[in-house]
Amino acid sequence: MTALVGPSGSGKSTLASLLARFHDVDGGAICIDGTDIRALSADELYTKVGFVFQDVQLVAGTVRDNIALARPEATDTDIHTAARDAQIHERILRLPNGYDTVLDTNTQLSGGEKQRLTIARALLADTPILILDEATAFADPESEYLVQQALGRLVHNRTVLVIAHRLHTIADADQIVVLDQGHLVETGTHTQLLSNNGRYRRLWDARLQEPSSVLAGENI
Repeated sequence: MTALVGPSGSGKSTLASLLARFHDVDGGAICIDGTDIRALSADELYTKVGFVFQDVQLVAGTVRDNIALARPEATDTDIHTAARDAQIHERILRLPNGYDTVLDTNTQLSGGEKQRLTIARALLADTPILILDEATAFADPESEYLVQQALGRLVHNRTVLVIAHRLHTIADADQIVVLDQGHLVETGTHTQLLSNNGRYRRLWDARLQEPSSVLAGENI
């Protein structure tokens, strides 16, 4: 797991979006297994790269349609398994028509429940690479534990790029990349970066000085 950290506007989301080809690089190349991603079709790229964004993206359609977005041929068994692993199956069953419930403005799902639907979608897609815009940054408190459990299953055994908003959630990352004003200023593990007494250390110390009520939505 590689985590991208830095102040708001430092370039975390922009950097991650390059892998998704929301933007293209001006120089050099981004390669997956030696292939420039610009040589891949959208379908080819999205069988390799999955996404869970903080701004939950649900489509007009049923719960089943939303979970199976990347794998429309998926069986009900596969869809239900993904929903169970995402800690959302039981909640879906309580909807008026279960998996056939049409998601619209009248569907009573919390922010955390919507996040778990998108996690189920990513689990079903089962891409080897995942871009995760830290989905618990603004989750409702009662479902944060369930979201964290679902994320634990999602990130297992795959390459993960996390856009981190709360430093304590990525302290165990294999690599932390610190950005500032669009520039990469530090890389290392949590322990290494703390000992460097650089930008990451200042972000970490600033986090510790914030009141707990602010920490629940901090954006570093």
